[in-house]
Amino acid sequence: MKKLLLLIALLSLVPNLASARRIGGLFGKSERIHKITDVDIKGANGEDLYLAHKTTSLYIFMGAYMTDDGYVLGVKGSINTYYDLDEEQIKKFQASGALPTPLPPYKIEFTEWLWGYALWILLAVLAIIWFFPKNKEALFARGCKYYFGKNTPVNYPKAMRYFEKSAKKEYGPAVFNLGVMHLSAQGTEKNVDKAMEFLKKASKLGYVDANVTLGNLYYNGSEVTKDLGSAEAWYKKACDQGHADACKMVTHIQQAS
Repeated sequence: MKKLLLLIALLSLVPNLASARRIGGLFGKSERIHKITDVDIKGANGEDLYLAHKTTSLYIFMGAYMTDDGYVLGVKGSINTYYDLDEEQIKKFQASGALPTPLPPYKIEFTEWLWGYALWILLAVLAIIWFFPKNKEALFARGCKYYFGKNTPVNYPKAMRYFEKSAKKEYGPAVFNLGVMHLSAQGTEKNVDKAMEFLKKASKLGYVDANVTLGNLYYNGSEVTKDLGSAEAWYKKACDQGHADACKMVTHIQQAS
């Protein structure tokens, strides 16, 4: 995931580094002149000009804002040098035939808007990835992060919220963890009945640890009434799923009875 985020960041930066060199850094303003057509107009110093439109991008390490500044007269042979054109000047040049009537339309490319707002697009992508995981595995993993304190303090209530979101998507491990948390009063008040509901649901979803835990509960009789018949049944389910210790418990109960 970290490699993916790094790749997105690098791809977003590539087209902006050239602009950054033009403006002398990664913070500031960059103006771009886009040629539309040649015109028979001279500049104040006798330069040949062409009709163009101008965009301005503001940078905060990456493109943060872009504006369409309308028509300008670009200077041939010079990069991004131009003369402003206001409505009065346009009408004057059109009246003399130096500019066409109406002016040729132009369209700013989508990719230019994209790079012009690259910073916000990248931040939005990062926010979606980090704060709005959608699949059940990602939600469960986020819950485990807070449950076990991986690179962050243990936070049972926060872990439970992510497990609940994952459990709604019928993810067995998340349902099982909710059962354990209700049984152990982690992030919630102890509730054995609710814990049993979650553990049995996790069993129906095929999660082997739920069967083993249920077997242990009925075998030990500390949280629920001791019932070796129920314990054997739950251990047998886990044994059928290949759990070696559960198979040993089945044999142990049968030999003791």
